[in-house]
Amino acid sequence: MDIPIELMGAVVGEGDKYFFTVDCPIGVQEHIHICIKRKNKILLFSTCSSQTDTAFRLAKLKGLDLNTFPVFPRNEVNKFTKEQTYINCNNVIEISDSEFGKLIKEGKVHRLEGQIDEFGLQLIAKGVKLSPEVQGRIKDLFE
Repeated sequence: MDIPIELMGAVVGEGDKYFFTVDCPIGVQEHIHICIKRKNKILLFSTCSSQTDTAFRLAKLKGLDLNTFPVFPRNEVNKFTKEQTYINCNNVIEISDSEFGKLIKEGKVHRLEGQIDEFGLQLIAKGVKLSPEVQGRIKDLFE
């Protein structure tokens, strides 16, 4: 039995990791994204592991708080493949359950093993609130 598209997006969990393929129309292609659910919205944050120094230079250049790029060491919970990975809290992708479910069903987004724990989710929320690039209505979802 096939799961309806609406339900595929609805089962997305807080802190889950998803890989966006090269043909994914949203996000950063061929990168991992962290999912946060707020109300009826799925919010996704891209990650990067090989360019931490570049992210910090960009933050300084743009005058962004470094807390908007929290860095996570690889551990048995998040299961990142690199020693450290940062999450960009300045670029939030907002998508509905059904739209995200469609991307999963089409094979453009794949669920990965591991997830961000509660402390990590708090760091992401802090980064979102500190970012001047995130819209106020998105920040309000983290209150």
